[in-house]
Amino acid sequence: MNTEAIKSKQTIELYIKQNNIDQAYSLAENYVKSSPNDPDGYYLYGYLLMLKDQDENAGLIFNKGLSIDEKNGLLNFSIGNLLNKNHKSTEALKYFCKSKLFNPSIDFKINLKDDFSTLNILFGSMEIANQMHTSVKGLKNLGYNAKSINYYPSYLGYTNDYTLALASIEDLNIADLETKKMASELIPENNVFHLFFGTSLTLDHSDLPLIKELGKKVVMQYWGSDVRMYSKAVKVNRYVKVKNMDEEQIKRHLEFISYYVSDCIVDYELAEYVKDFHTNIHYIMPAVDLSEYRLVEPTKNDKPLIVHAPTSPEFKGTPYILSAVEELKQYYDFDFKLVNGISHEEAIKIYAKADLIIDQILTGSYGLFCIEAMAMGKPVICYISDFMKEKYPKDLPVISANPDNIKEIIEDFLINRDRAEDLRIKGRLYVEKYHDMDLICSDLYNIYKNL
Repeated sequence: MNTEAIKSKQTIELYIKQNNIDQAYSLAENYVKSSPNDPDGYYLYGYLLMLKDQDENAGLIFNKGLSIDEKNGLLNFSIGNLLNKNHKSTEALKYFCKSKLFNPSIDFKINLKDDFSTLNILFGSMEIANQMHTSVKGLKNLGYNAKSINYYPSYLGYTNDYTLALASIEDLNIADLETKKMASELIPENNVFHLFFGTSLTLDHSDLPLIKELGKKVVMQYWGSDVRMYSKAVKVNRYVKVKNMDEEQIKRHLEFISYYVSDCIVDYELAEYVKDFHTNIHYIMPAVDLSEYRLVEPTKNDKPLIVHAPTSPEFKGTPYILSAVEELKQYYDFDFKLVNGISHEEAIKIYAKADLIIDQILTGSYGLFCIEAMAMGKPVICYISDFMKEKYPKDLPVISANPDNIKEIIEDFLINRDRAEDLRIKGRLYVEKYHDMDLICSDLYNIYKNL
């Protein structure tokens, strides 16, 4: 910007301070004509139009400035003020949010609060085992308003209400901008935010202080590798592997998240990692839509079919499983199928044909794969640590195995296939009792009401 332009803006600002509105207005009008690419000029001109009670024209001018710089804090704030003045509070809040998210140094208070007479729930921003989609569906079945946004879509093909594929955006600055634009649209429309896996609506988590300032409800649900610390995990499970060995980084993240989010949702294993950070801990089981998982008829395979479907082979114990399978094939006639890289819908078709499902043999707790298999009436091998055996319901019908005995456990099943029918019925009943989507979502809604 040249010296003359700077002086012109300084003169306009001086006239405004001196309450010399007409001269300031005339100079600002000429300035936007001579410097059409300077968003600050549009802000000054629009502000003066507001002082002259020309709100409609002011809005047009502010929007012209935003077409040049959509991140401009003063322009977004000014449009928000105009909309709020005209009782369009939801639209106003979108611009206030943009102003705050794009310009965190701007200091102003937003005095628009929710009454929570109706809860509008948003899940985001990482889909974990279809849990966002399932929870949204369950809440809608119960008559509540819920949607989800996923920033990390995968080959599994889960569906969400909003999707922004961040991995396809090479420029981190652009990705940051897009998440903030998305957040500024979604924050005003919702008053309960159920966040997954330590993520939020913006890459830099700048939405968290904003959501807190607005007095909206928020809860963080952790799922495993986002909080699991090896030094704690190995004390109760000697087989465990963790994806992130940088425990200080995990702790810093937990400290940051818990500063803005008092409440979290976990299972009993993960509570050990978050209890020193979050004020309120809620326990919720994963949910499954039983209408999508029918109890399949017993298989009629000539040879038993064993299926293993690891999303993270190293952390599921896949090498131990493959080794056991290879040894057993020397003595027993059975088929083995490793499932990965296909959609969830296609994978379910394969699970339906299995005689035995193997989940994981390292982590010590069961997840959605195990639940889905039990819902279909499939016997499941999954390592349940002694620590988690005490936490789970006593009627859990999972066959527990670890790296030391996985071969023997598979062999025992091949020899005693008559056990399959008993496990088939018990597995389905267990899921109906503890993981039914409607039951879980009813518990979720009670959590939201009391946040």
